[in-house]
Amino acid sequence: MKKSNITYIVGSVFAAMTVFSYCCAMWFPIKLPRYYPLEHTWKWGREEGIPSQGWYSMQAFAYLTAGVVALVAYLVLKHGASKKVNLNPALIKSLGVITTAIIIVCMTYMLYYEFDKWGIFKSEIFR
Repeated sequence: MKKSNITYIVGSVFAAMTVFSYCCAMWFPIKLPRYYPLEHTWKWGREEGIPSQGWYSMQAFAYLTAGVVALVAYLVLKHGASKKVNLNPALIKSLGVITTAIIIVCMTYMLYYEFDKWGIFKSEIFR
């Protein structure tokens, strides 16, 4: 397999897994540290009544998870039985479309999640 194909596939896997992992941090009860800006400290879990920011750890979780999956994909493609495999343009195009679809769906959900969480859908502009 050509280096350019490996790079394209690994980049696609990384991009799709980043947004998917971020959504998984919202969907599942994954306990991540949160930053408490008033106290200037990090704590595991959320404390009620105290403002905190979970975005930092959700981003770190998403990038680290995507990095591990992309590394595994790279190692499989680089050292696996893919030496003699040539990808046809239709497969490359399909991978691009699938990656783009995953990103659009996950980003749309993230936007919906944040709008719903902050009560934007209940505001006057949506009535």
